[in-house]
Amino acid sequence: MLDRGLRLPTVLGVLAVAGVLSWGFGRWWISGGHSPLRVGWFTGVLLLGMAAVVVVTGRRMWRMRHGRAHVGPIVAERILRLAQASAITGAVVAGLYLGQALALAPDIGYAGRGELALAWSVAGLGAIALLAAGMVVQWWCRVDDDDDDESESPTLS
Repeated sequence: MLDRGLRLPTVLGVLAVAGVLSWGFGRWWISGGHSPLRVGWFTGVLLLGMAAVVVVTGRRMWRMRHGRAHVGPIVAERILRLAQASAITGAVVAGLYLGQALALAPDIGYAGRGELALAWSVAGLGAIALLAAGMVVQWWCRVDDDDDDESESPTLS
């Protein structure tokens, strides 16, 4: 993905764009006389579980940074890519789900749409947890610059 890492403004921008597009589509869909789109309550729980898996996987990097374990370079790169993919996925999905919740907000008292908006919100919060887990694990994967590497430059003879 990115060698420099994902920045928080980038991830929040993705979340905002996805949220605005989802809200616009949701309002258009509902104003056209269609029933609102549905999401299950289990969706938020599933996303929380995915966030937990990312954190548990990334914990190996945290332990390595604190001198408690060794992680090979290939494994470290895979953990970093998992973290970055989780952050982007969490941002897109959170934007989609929270946008749908906002689209239902004006009609919250009509035909059970309040409960549906709550289900969309819970799913959106689960996606935000996935986003946060990805960003934290990416931070754990950060490699500090060693001063020793610069002083030991190789010489050709």
